[in-house]
Amino acid sequence: MKLFLVASWVLWAATLRAADPPAALTFQSVRLGQAVMSLPAHWPTIEPNLTLWLHLHGAPAVMETNFASVGAPGVLVNVTLPGLSKVYADYFADEGRFERLLTDVEVALRRESSAKPWRVGRVVVSSFSAGFGGVRELLRQPAAFARIDALVMADSIYCGYTGDIALKLVDAELMAGFLRFARLAAEGKKQFVLSHSRQVPEGYASTTESADYLIAQLRLTRQDAGTETWPGGLRLLSRCEEGGFEVLGFDGVEPEDHMRHLRNIGALLRRVRPASEVR
Repeated sequence: MKLFLVASWVLWAATLRAADPPAALTFQSVRLGQAVMSLPAHWPTIEPNLTLWLHLHGAPAVMETNFASVGAPGVLVNVTLPGLSKVYADYFADEGRFERLLTDVEVALRRESSAKPWRVGRVVVSSFSAGFGGVRELLRQPAAFARIDALVMADSIYCGYTGDIALKLVDAELMAGFLRFARLAAEGKKQFVLSHSRQVPEGYASTTESADYLIAQLRLTRQDAGTETWPGGLRLLSRCEEGGFEVLGFDGVEPEDHMRHLRNIGALLRRVRPASEVR
């Protein structure tokens, strides 16, 4: 299988560090192999059937600050690897890795506190930039696909072209898992929040083209958002909404515009609806 690499500057996401969060928002870090689980100080008060927020590609400190800003119940697990999309695809190519990660989370929680019978309930998977390679692998695996309740893709679905590259035809096979998830989200059975900038990479489909592909396949249309200002300098230009499927099109063609989707990912995580609102 051919995997496509995004521009080299997306590696910034793997090394980017945010300022330490205020004391009230501090986290306890628990290493789970190559993953890092971040436990907010109040985590023992959370219901034992808790939500797992799994993020691919973005420094734990950045994600912790954003996660804290959302105020959502649950724990955060971060997988940030050295490299681009292929390293994430390879990491999750082992179909047992995802389930083992969930088990490791539960074991670690029970080790840290025996007060409740901790178990992973809802699973929200988010991704920035190159992390899409791992998400695509997970969506190819029936058990992982079924286990994921919501996806948040922050400027993070790139795709190869099929056939004559000059025609810029998005490869349907590479998008199959995303399309299936988007269809279920549009029906209200899953949730899928997708943001994109306006960058145009060479030789493969941009996040805009990938989003347009999903919109077209679902026979939906975008609505003009004017220029709506979001946190951190994000400028929303368009949106498309149907059921639990949402595409947010932002302005910006520079590397810094891309990085804003990570630095302000909390604004996207906040759009994940409570389980009670999902059929």
